[in-house]
Amino acid sequence: MNEDVVDSYDKYTKIQQDVINRVISTIPTEVLNSFDYKQLAAIKKSVAINSGYNDHYIDFRPVIGIGRWRYYAVFLLGKDRRTAPRHQMPIITIIKAIHIVFGLCVVFISAVLALYLIKSALGIDIFKHFSFGIWDYFRLHILQ
Repeated sequence: MNEDVVDSYDKYTKIQQDVINRVISTIPTEVLNSFDYKQLAAIKKSVAINSGYNDHYIDFRPVIGIGRWRYYAVFLLGKDRRTAPRHQMPIITIIKAIHIVFGLCVVFISAVLALYLIKSALGIDIFKHFSFGIWDYFRLHILQ
């Protein structure tokens, strides 16, 4: 059985074929020659299955170029299909929840403060003859 017959059983996308080629090219030639066609087909199939990008509901991968550097961000959302169980201690989950709530509170308070300072800078009075004094403090201590 030759390699073309083994490859005809598996249909790979262009992305999967590129990943397979990169993996195969990193294997030393003497090791690669020691594989029979069934082993090589199994390796290719395993790489193709684990290199799929299409099993996420949301797959957002922007690349940002700044000067000669390129940065990327990845946002994936989908069902967790990993077979390894995730053992998390309840205390870790509680600590993570507390951090998230604290972070959201800080962001909310910062946004309200920024909006209040913008309102005060524009001279908009919502309640006549009432002030929290934040704008006066900001103007005297920060802007001076």
